[in-house]
Amino acid sequence: MRILCANVGSTSFKYQIIDIETAKSAVGNLAVSTTSLVKGGVERIGNSPSAFTHAVPGKPPREGDIDAPTHTDAIAHAMHLITHPEGGCMAHLRQLDGVGFKTILAKGYWRSARITEDVLAALEASTPLAPMHNPAYIASIRAFQKLLPRTPLVAVFETWFHQTIPDYASEFGVPRFWIEKHDIRRYGFHGASHRYISERVPQLLGRDTEVEGISKPDSSEGLRIISCHLGGSSSLCAIKDGKSIDTSMGASTQYGMIQSTRCGELDAFAVLYLIDKEGFSTDEIRRQLIEDSGLRGISGTSGDMRDVEAAIKAGNDNARLALDTYVYGVKKYIGAYIAALGGVDVIAFAGGIGEKSATTRAEICKGLEWCGIHLDAAKNRQHTGEGDISAKDSRTKILVVSTNEEIIVARETARVLTEL
Repeated sequence: MRILCANVGSTSFKYQIIDIETAKSAVGNLAVSTTSLVKGGVERIGNSPSAFTHAVPGKPPREGDIDAPTHTDAIAHAMHLITHPEGGCMAHLRQLDGVGFKTILAKGYWRSARITEDVLAALEASTPLAPMHNPAYIASIRAFQKLLPRTPLVAVFETWFHQTIPDYASEFGVPRFWIEKHDIRRYGFHGASHRYISERVPQLLGRDTEVEGISKPDSSEGLRIISCHLGGSSSLCAIKDGKSIDTSMGASTQYGMIQSTRCGELDAFAVLYLIDKEGFSTDEIRRQLIEDSGLRGISGTSGDMRDVEAAIKAGNDNARLALDTYVYGVKKYIGAYIAALGGVDVIAFAGGIGEKSATTRAEICKGLEWCGIHLDAAKNRQHTGEGDISAKDSRTKILVVSTNEEIIVARETARVLTEL
């Protein structure tokens, strides 16, 4: 089954085609073998020039700049490359069995679902809670409906993995009609990444697995993981026995840790105060909290951690404050989740910052030795790829995980299509 996985950002489109074989195992799990046929993406959509990459195993990679004012333009360019006689991986898009989208949030949909007009209406209804992502996903889905009118499209919602969170952990202290009428509660996001980490960690620890990418039901039993997906968008997740029991994001992707340009958790009355004092419209205050806050807001330079670290070296104290605030937020959640889990066996770092910033990992682990978390400084500095960076005397394993959200999306899409 050939599945195109679509990962849509507010100004980006990333894609991967995965050839996935499915079967029911003796213990009832969906057993899979997977092959990546192509991987690529387009960045800076709407801000020409837009950079693209396109890589097919065994063929020279392609990269360059294009003019992509909309997601539809980016998708059309990617599909052209996929079917190109020289650099493509298939003769025609009709060879795809389905397209899976790593969708964020749709009112009333908590599990993966085949995309219908009802699903699109639910995405539209949830746009105020996901203003950076839902419009881009809706536009991309519409583009694929025109390109592939007979190919099934599947939405793999980021909220899905977090449906095991207990009711007391998902509850906010708000009037009941907020919940009953508008479903205001903790949803949690980055579900595909946290789900992958929950399955990959047992493999890295040497626990038995059934088939590549799928853990046996008991391989996570008794395992307490704090999953740190750290990047332009960041969240933590407390995972016990392979299930999410708490996560840092809330009813929207705004909540929790500070993000690249988003504020993270914020006293709601501070927002009301600024609206009253400055006369900001809700659209303007929303824009400031999404575009001008987080690492960019504190540092005054950039929302990219690499730029922040460079500014620190150049003596920018606001950049130092941005990093310290980010690190402190991660530490607070780690402490809270140790309490929620009753201890911790593994801290897993993933995402662009988690995988690549040795400085951030070191600062997060500093001062946590009292609870058995000891980082090996040399391993951490020299580390690339996946692996163990904990010291020999660390009671808690500290792992770097190369998260693979596309595998999760492909599997879920294949599952939905097989059941249909």
